[in-house]
Amino acid sequence: MAVPADAAHVLGAGCDVEPTVARLAAVIDPAFLAEAGWDPVTRVLSLPSEHSQLGWRMCQTQGCGNQVYGHDRTCGMCRTSMASPEDHQGGGAVEGVVPLQPGRLCQVEACGRARRNRRYCRAHDERWRDQRRTDPGFDERRWRRIEPAIEGAGQVSLHGIPALLVAEVLYGLQQRTRDGALTGTARLRQIAWELRREQPVSLAGSDLNGRGDQHKVLRCFVRHVQRAFRTPETERVKDVWDLAVFGLPGRLTFTQISQAWLREAAKRWAADDLPRRRGKNAAGPAHHYLTSLASLSESLRATRTDHGNDPAVLGRGDIDAFLQRMAFLAAEGQLSTDARTRRCREVRQLLVRFRALGLTRAGGPAAGLGDDFALVTSDIPQKPEDPEPNRDLPAEILRQLCDHLPALEHSISCREIRVAVELIMDTGRRPDEICALPWDCLEYDEDRLPVLVYDNHKNARLGRRLPIAQATADLISEQKDHVRTRFPDTMLAELKLLPAAYANPHGRRAITENQLGARHRAWIDSLPSLLRTDGTEYDKARIVPYAYRHSYAQRHADAGVPIDVLGSLLNHVSLNTTKGYYRVGGARRREAVDRVATMQFDRHGNRIWRQAQQLLDSERARRAIGEVAVPFGICAEPSNVKAGGQSCPFRFRCAGCDHFRTDVSYLPDLQAYLDDLLRNRERVLAASDIDDWARAEAMPSDDEIGRIRRLIARITTGLDELTATEREHLEQAVTVVRRHRAVMLGMPRIRQALPDLRPERTA
Repeated sequence: MAVPADAAHVLGAGCDVEPTVARLAAVIDPAFLAEAGWDPVTRVLSLPSEHSQLGWRMCQTQGCGNQVYGHDRTCGMCRTSMASPEDHQGGGAVEGVVPLQPGRLCQVEACGRARRNRRYCRAHDERWRDQRRTDPGFDERRWRRIEPAIEGAGQVSLHGIPALLVAEVLYGLQQRTRDGALTGTARLRQIAWELRREQPVSLAGSDLNGRGDQHKVLRCFVRHVQRAFRTPETERVKDVWDLAVFGLPGRLTFTQISQAWLREAAKRWAADDLPRRRGKNAAGPAHHYLTSLASLSESLRATRTDHGNDPAVLGRGDIDAFLQRMAFLAAEGQLSTDARTRRCREVRQLLVRFRALGLTRAGGPAAGLGDDFALVTSDIPQKPEDPEPNRDLPAEILRQLCDHLPALEHSISCREIRVAVELIMDTGRRPDEICALPWDCLEYDEDRLPVLVYDNHKNARLGRRLPIAQATADLISEQKDHVRTRFPDTMLAELKLLPAAYANPHGRRAITENQLGARHRAWIDSLPSLLRTDGTEYDKARIVPYAYRHSYAQRHADAGVPIDVLGSLLNHVSLNTTKGYYRVGGARRREAVDRVATMQFDRHGNRIWRQAQQLLDSERARRAIGEVAVPFGICAEPSNVKAGGQSCPFRFRCAGCDHFRTDVSYLPDLQAYLDDLLRNRERVLAASDIDDWARAEAMPSDDEIGRIRRLIARITTGLDELTATEREHLEQAVTVVRRHRAVMLGMPRIRQALPDLRPERTA
């Protein structure tokens, strides 16, 4: 067919092309072709030297327009034909060379030069003679067809290449340029030369297995051409999905599911599930679910004579066989206990979802699937208890890592990776949250204190605000200045704080979490042995970017930050999640409790027991479950303990109850409570618009005030009896106990400074 009007800008008018060629040519942007200097008549790209991604370096000799390569500043003609570059007036002409006279064109298909003799231009005539001398079976006609043109500076000739290949190269170049990648003229010329030599039907049929840079570019072109007309609808019928069609990275593979009905059901589930996910790793759950479904497929294939190909005959026995197979694999160590639980749970959810999507109805891929082919809640193995949080890095290891941060920038990677790691250490944000920071991510609150503004992509909570140290703010400010200097013409709203080093001419694309993880691992592996305070070596495999988030949580927990505040700092929806990020040192906590317990008193001020170390572990456990925290002490009244402290039969008159006891760690609470009682008494006495019975009811009891005063005096006397060393140890123990106490009622709180990972830095 003749070239349609919407494709003439690619292949020129007046030639016949296949419909597939015209279709691809129609989606190539005329503006891009004009930008790249494409001539559809001669089929030559004349790439502008100043182009940010397709440009090339020009010889610096005045008047010379030749292209230079490598680290040279002048072209070869200027270096060899003139005594000094300044004397050469350019143009590529050498003295004594007679200009070519106009005439008929060289008979090499890719060449547009005039003939020097009866067949070829001067350059091709020399090449033709060389080929005849070296190749006895020289085919001149084929040589004319595949021999590349003698391109000028910045030129790439696609003459002599089939029309489909021309369209594919131009489309691939267009998409690659839009992605921000650089493509040099030398690579394009190599691709054109190989396509002329091989004459493949399409780019996909060319040699894509080479290791040269031109083969990398060629593979990139093929990917773009293959995606040109793909849609989610066309992709859903395949067994391997290119997730770029869905706006996601990577692939989704269904080939491990052998039963046709189960594979089709999985595809329909995936098509329904993918749009519900968010984030760059939106396809991650789908990969997990398909792995679990592949386990079910493998079980059916191994245990049934029909290999599970007929859904109508499947039943509860097949589910039992699957569960037994999972148990066997876990017992043999081929599957972890957690993976077994997860796979059973995910298969159960998938089968439920299949039915909800109507896939088991008549006409559906799983039509006839029995209701008994399902997992129930009791089929799911009990999930193993999560271990105590222990993913944080010791302080001495963090200090050593901070000392080696310059090596990450100068020896391993670049400035952006080093800044990203330092920000994760300082702020405890997730790696993807730091990577995606916009240029304008630093603000100041009403007190002129710095705040980091970031997006919590995992939970779709945008515009989060995190208080940060001034040293961290200075680091961000320096990075902002660096980025602005590097990309002065890009709009600030489009800039990233941590722009990628490659395929990013305008600074709009940020480094990725995968890039950060790979460079971070290379850095960690390059470091010398990291030693603990006791001289033992620390396992480098535990040092991953996410460990800095756990270290941030542990650092704040050790500084006494309450769990609700810590949950807010980590931007957790549930405090149960926050509890999994830090731990309380068991030995240290136990020692502190023992010290404080020796200064424990009943409501009369009598010391209850002096030798806490003599308690058995069973007694400790009994006391722990047989008491509940109340204002300024502990309650052991059985019904109140059973109700979690919410059902006191005596209306919380703790100072007059034998079930109440307190210790030295509650002394600030007792003092605050006494002050509150005295203020309330004065307020009630001063009130004139209240009845006598109401005044008596609201008036704090003199007995209660006296009891609290005596209790405070007794605790204070006990403290005075201690030596200076004993008192110092007790104060340290009180600090630990109060830091990790479940509740702190009646205690006034003030905003405390956040702990800094690197206090040696100046603010």
